[in-house]
Amino acid sequence: MPEHVNTSPALIGVDWGSSNFRAFLMDRSGALLQETTSPKGMLTLSQEEFESFLLEQITPWLEGGKLPVLMTGMVGSAQGWIDAGYVDCPLLLSAMGKTLCPVANGQGLSMGIVPGVRGRSFSGFADVMRGEEVQILGAELLQGSEVGDGEAIEGVRLLCLPGTHAKWARVGLCSATSGEAEPAIMDFATCMTGELFNVLCQHSILGRLIPVDGAGKAASPFHPAAFDRGVGVAAEHPNLLHTLFSARSAVVAGVVADTFQLSADEVHSYLSGLLIGAEMHTVTAEIGRPTHVTLVGGGNLTALYQRALELRDIPSASIDGNSAVRRGLVAIASNAGWL
Repeated sequence: MPEHVNTSPALIGVDWGSSNFRAFLMDRSGALLQETTSPKGMLTLSQEEFESFLLEQITPWLEGGKLPVLMTGMVGSAQGWIDAGYVDCPLLLSAMGKTLCPVANGQGLSMGIVPGVRGRSFSGFADVMRGEEVQILGAELLQGSEVGDGEAIEGVRLLCLPGTHAKWARVGLCSATSGEAEPAIMDFATCMTGELFNVLCQHSILGRLIPVDGAGKAASPFHPAAFDRGVGVAAEHPNLLHTLFSARSAVVAGVVADTFQLSADEVHSYLSGLLIGAEMHTVTAEIGRPTHVTLVGGGNLTALYQRALELRDIPSASIDGNSAVRRGLVAIASNAGWL
């Protein structure tokens, strides 16, 4: 007989960042039943507007009865709805959900925010993340459940979450109170690659070379060779403060012996490769060359990271970021005793 699949709504998950809002209606397994999105990120709302906006988005899902609501992301920051604080690394994956920040609300719903994570970066600096820890948990669970020709990843695992502030995290075994070793987020590092790329493209002399459309957005097509060259330059010459200027000089200098040239149309792709390549050089210089990287995300940006890893001969696999956050939220809700 086929296994019975429960598709009854069990949890409302919310991924609420600075710029965007996403809510998921899910069953107990994390399967997506319905989804709603909005550009109303937490920075667009006042303290008094958070609850009313949230209820406006999810009320249709509550017609069959009350459901728990679990939120993650910058909504739990000091600038968000409620400051959910941080928990420390190493953080056992099984402990995520034990310290949720409760959110009082007029509907009497079980509502909470997942706290962020803080710890020492690969370089020994203080570092924080908020929201990515849920994706890391979800990715680990999804990766562990995969059956097929994927190569098993033993020992410490390295995950990369591309984005405005890209995260690299190591997951390994850590002693639990039970005395058994369990998977935990050991440490992580943030790279402001995406933000720096946007600043350089929009507000620097380098960006003045990049063709734009009527709305002022970059209009260059992707040039694979220019991107690859940027990744290669970053690997060979990690002095980024100097190599960044090559995105301009390779266009305006004309023919110079033993140097390469770029067209203005290639600057956007070259600069992207240069910055992503520099990010990878920074990480590998701190922790050594990884044997495998799990990318958690989606779309063009994750594809660029995978391409850059291939150019560095570093094996990688991708896990969809939306699937990871949903799976992570369900696991945390279960750990909290909500499901």
